[in-house]
Amino acid sequence: MPPQEENNTMKIIPEFYKSFACLASDCPDTCCKDWDIVIDDNTLDFYRTVPEIAKRVKTDKDGDKIISFENGICPFLTQKGLCNIQQKHGAEKLCETCRSFPRITEDYTLFEEHMLTLACPEAARLMIISHDRFSFMENSIAGSCDEYDSKMMSFLLRSRHLTAEILRGEQCFSERINAAIDFTEYVQQLIDDENFSIENLDSYSPTPSDHHSRDHKNVFLLHKKLDVMDKQWLDHISDCADATLPDSIDEELASLALYYLARYYLTAISSYDVITTVKRAYCAAVVCAAVISNEKAENDAARRALIYQKYSKEIEHSDENLDFFTEAFFDIDIGYF
Repeated sequence: MPPQEENNTMKIIPEFYKSFACLASDCPDTCCKDWDIVIDDNTLDFYRTVPEIAKRVKTDKDGDKIISFENGICPFLTQKGLCNIQQKHGAEKLCETCRSFPRITEDYTLFEEHMLTLACPEAARLMIISHDRFSFMENSIAGSCDEYDSKMMSFLLRSRHLTAEILRGEQCFSERINAAIDFTEYVQQLIDDENFSIENLDSYSPTPSDHHSRDHKNVFLLHKKLDVMDKQWLDHISDCADATLPDSIDEELASLALYYLARYYLTAISSYDVITTVKRAYCAAVVCAAVISNEKAENDAARRALIYQKYSKEIEHSDENLDFFTEAFFDIDIGYF
């Protein structure tokens, strides 16, 4: 979808974002369980005026105000799978976390990118199962800002676009993701050298690589060290380590990888790290494909959507996991798809 401009800020809004609608009581995995709900200051002021809510507000180890859950479930979740706070006080009285999920906005001053997180089942269905393509800026940004180097941002936008084009190719997914890793290693070297030349990106010529290693042992070993909510899920994916990866879901895996580009690639503007994003996409594809194969879900689109969603919910929404992958990918060979 073409970018939209409002108040002089370019907004990148993909079609599936606008199509999203919460499934509410029909959701197969409510977002009102398992993880902490951090309350923003404005909502906190209101919650403190409502005794039944105020008594559930606690302070976590990081000093954030959160809703205290019972057995991993929000106490305001009704038996019908609806929110009691919303029913009694209106959607505008929900905290920012609940009001916005699964919508995500990344504000880069000169432009904004709007996305959904795969941790929501309906978002997973829209983004993965429908094969909806993501919107990527490919041109240099106009103007400058104090928050980051505009030349580097233009470089990242172009390199992300080129990586996306590789993932949208006509080869099998294994060849695409391997080529994307090769290109990303080239981009990473340019970043390390502080060489933000668009010409170098456009003149990139892939060299023949020896991509015959399909030993994914290290991928599954890495996941055993991650911070997850459901330890049984971790045991389950470990049991799938020897599964033969199917080739019938190539386009879904490509969409999964494109999701990671859309969500995380531009974080390199501050981290100077593009390797982590692409290798995280690789790991997600390996694990999800193995689980799909092990569960014989190649012909069950609804089940596959929940596998992608569960992976996102368990892995993505943890700063500890993000930091762990960042360190691990520079030290550990994860092989090729």
